[in-house]
Amino acid sequence: MSDANNTDPVATLRDELLRDLPGDIRRVRNAYRRAAQQAALLREAKDFTAHQTACKAGLGHLESLIKLLRWASDGDNGGASGKAKAKGGEDVDVEKLIKEARAALAVDQND
Repeated sequence: MSDANNTDPVATLRDELLRDLPGDIRRVRNAYRRAAQQAALLREAKDFTAHQTACKAGLGHLESLIKLLRWASDGDNGGASGKAKAKGGEDVDVEKLIKEARAALAVDQND
């Protein structure tokens, strides 16, 4: 065995998640913001209720992605530094990203 990270499927999954999730979370967060802003245009109660249900589903999706990121960053290859590499190769501060997502969720839930 040369390196546990090369043969361990869980370590491989963690690496992939740490690479991909920051961008995924940003896209979901931006999509949620756009969708949430559309509520101001809705006049019918039925439409507004359906929109609110869709927004709650979006927040649930975002929360799941954040939980996956937390799991991936707590592994042997990510938890110590709290840094990850995004698809473009740039460093991503996982803890900062999680804090920003939590703040966005808190603001959106208070609206």
